Amino acid sequence: MKISVNIIRKYVGSNKYICSFPFFDIHHKLGNSIKNNHSVFRFNDKIVSLFSTLNENSESNKDELTSTDSSLNPHWIGIEQSEVYKKVVKEEQKKIDHIKKNGENNEYLSISKRSKLMKYIIRLRKKSNFRKKNNAFFVKGTKTIMNLSRDHNLNMEVVLSNSKTFLKYFKDKCNKLYYVNNDILNYIFLDSLKFMKDKNYDSVAIVKMPNIENTKTEKKIKFLLALDRIRYAYNLGKILNIAYSMNIDFIFYIHNTVDPYNHQVMDITSGKHLFIPYNVGSYNELSQFCELNNLVPIVAHTNGMTPQSFLKNITNQGICLILGNESTGPHKDIFSFAKPVSLPMHEMTNSLNVSVAAGILIHYLKNGL
Repeated sequence: MKISVNIIRKYVGSNKYICSFPFFDIHHKLGNSIKNNHSVFRFNDKIVSLFSTLNENSESNKDELTSTDSSLNPHWIGIEQSEVYKKVVKEEQKKIDHIKKNGENNEYLSISKRSKLMKYIIRLRKKSNFRKKNNAFFVKGTKTIMNLSRDHNLNMEVVLSNSKTFLKYFKDKCNKLYYVNNDILNYIFLDSLKFMKDKNYDSVAIVKMPNIENTKTEKKIKFLLALDRIRYAYNLGKILNIAYSMNIDFIFYIHNTVDPYNHQVMDITSGKHLFIPYNVGSYNELSQFCELNNLVPIVAHTNGMTPQSFLKNITNQGICLILGNESTGPHKDIFSFAKPVSLPMHEMTNSLNVSVAAGILIHYLKNGL
């Protein structure tokens, strides 16, 4: 029995051969029929002609099938020559070369949304008590972070930014530098009401709070600004901006005033208020501080003497100006040691925004000293 080579296939990686059974049966039957009965040619000229041709050219057909027909080959055979495979390999090599060139894996750290550090950052942004407990605070924006980096009493704990140029500036100032994308930065403010309005999330940082003893000044205090239960970060930020611009010598934060390390306050002042020496305490501690530094305490109120009248009685003494709560005014304990001072206003007006009143009073009093 003779089998046509055109229907023989070799297993990949083995010495076994297979053949297709229909061709085997047809060729076997035709072979016997041709020997015994030539009339088969008349039965189907095409079939006989086909098999005659296959038998005569078996060696050439074998080579042709081997080189052109790959339908029975496994899909991975020759994949290295595929254009898609070459493209994928090329793209991966580009990524590897880019990482080696820019040092992304070695030069800066990475952070995920579910990391402990991310939770720590978000809690510092939101919780005043958490800031006090960890003796650290949160700031955002390159301008604010740059301003704070110039204060030698402040230490940068962590800096995250989408700018490598910005991070390079802190290489000698901070040990934990994170190169992040905008998605990570925006995630920190995901629950903020201003999230959709404010897109200035280019950099954030965690800064250690300075030792309060390091913030005190040895020079004589001529003008002290005391803040009594100021509750709104916006108002506090505006007042502190005025204090910095008017060169106030010292700030005293009375308990229950909004945290000066609140990131909203930082946004308004760009961190400049931290350059002003300060202290935190009670009404009694404020009174003692005024006596110790030879300061005359006065409190802004709707009923009181004018600034000009007050200044006539000042001789070689400094001033402690106390600003009260936006809604309820000064606490009653303040009146036990401070004199009320008011601004002359139109009869139809009985109050001013606390930050506006602060600017006017500070201007009056500073010029009169």
